[in-house]
Amino acid sequence: MDENVISENEHVVPRRAVLKHGAAVAAGSAVGLFGNQPTYSQQQEVASIVTGTQAGRRFRAWVQDGHISSGSIEELTLLGLQSRQVLVRPEASAPCYTLVQGGYGGTPMVDTPDNVDGNSLPEISNHTAVGIVEAVGPDVRRVQVGDRVVIGVVAQCGQCYMCLRGRADHCQFSMGVVDEFPPIATRDDGTEIRASIGVGGLSELTVAFEEYLCPVFTDLPPEQLSLLGDTAASGFGTVMGVMPIEPGSDVVVLGAGPVGMSAVQAARIVGAAQIIVSEPIAHRRELALRLGATTVIDPNAIGDDLVEYVRELCKGSTDRWFAGGRSWAATNTGDNRGPDFTIEAIGRTGDRPLVELPPDPTGVMPMQQAWEFTRRGGEICYLGFGQTGEVSYPASAFANFGRSVHAGQQGGLNMMRDIPRLVTLAESGEFDLGSMVTSTWRLEQTRQALQVVSDRTEMASVVVFED
Repeated sequence: MDENVISENEHVVPRRAVLKHGAAVAAGSAVGLFGNQPTYSQQQEVASIVTGTQAGRRFRAWVQDGHISSGSIEELTLLGLQSRQVLVRPEASAPCYTLVQGGYGGTPMVDTPDNVDGNSLPEISNHTAVGIVEAVGPDVRRVQVGDRVVIGVVAQCGQCYMCLRGRADHCQFSMGVVDEFPPIATRDDGTEIRASIGVGGLSELTVAFEEYLCPVFTDLPPEQLSLLGDTAASGFGTVMGVMPIEPGSDVVVLGAGPVGMSAVQAARIVGAAQIIVSEPIAHRRELALRLGATTVIDPNAIGDDLVEYVRELCKGSTDRWFAGGRSWAATNTGDNRGPDFTIEAIGRTGDRPLVELPPDPTGVMPMQQAWEFTRRGGEICYLGFGQTGEVSYPASAFANFGRSVHAGQQGGLNMMRDIPRLVTLAESGEFDLGSMVTSTWRLEQTRQALQVVSDRTEMASVVVFED
């Protein structure tokens, strides 16, 4: 049965049709609409459609106080919508690894930096989801009631300085007011609860400003679409955004989590000749080969020789300059071996995983290696998050070797332009989101879903919601 329908004793009504034609409910009855006696949640939904009032609705959410490890499921009361806010009923939400980087359920591998140590205020956790629009504020234009939407980790207002210059991944609407999002609900004791980074995906209901929403007109499974608000879109976005990969080029991807794996698929789709993946976890290397990598490397096995190993893999077929070849001279100024494009998608390792350990849990060493093995005039994009320490480049090489270094964020993703493209590629089977979703969980199992992320025993866990 379609997951976007409500069913009561053989009477099936499309949820989106109910929402789009909610005004008609006023002339009928909730019992007639849903078959027999509707559930409490359905009664609230119909009442809100008829009256236009959202405040007071009750729902459950995973709420954290200051740190993800303190999270628990709570029943909250919804506040009213502001003029540009949208009420969404999530279908699925994929927990991001950044949620557990500060140490979730095990021994942190490195000290937690201040910028990933959680928020001191109580909030609904996670920063991405896919769901159905149930209500919109009076000034909302981007989406309509009944629309299916991806809620992204970064807004796209389309009007700020960054958006107008093609860097919607740094939209100032999100980057400028990240600490000023209004509360969307209250606890029974009156404590106000915000949505994490203005999104709050791990919840039966969530409220976000319209700038965070991208309507998607597809019937793809919600667990797959949930990856498009952050991880999968970030990895793929680099190839469409700040670092367009050329057909026939050599590409190296450091890290094969959901971000890196999406970059691998993007490189394959645009026609890269060689896609080399460095990843310590065996099951991720195996999946990378299935999804498009031509070579996989275990950095623990290669050790200190990784830079030279990668350079040698990417030296080209000849060193004859006048035949279009590269210099193979292993000197500081002459060596031009190495990939054309490098994508670093490792970041910092939070808890000690239950699988193979990385060579450097701080995430700094792979950033340095990416610089060192990329050829002269090549391009590097950093997508990792939470690294601790310093990265240094030789001044002369930085100034004269022609390498372009891109700070990733979402890799230049333009949400309203690019997410529909990714949906189309997923529908055609070119972009395999299904293989990246390795387990699904209910809201009551959020702690287990987060633990899987922390342990790194799977590729991507997703929390799904029942109607």
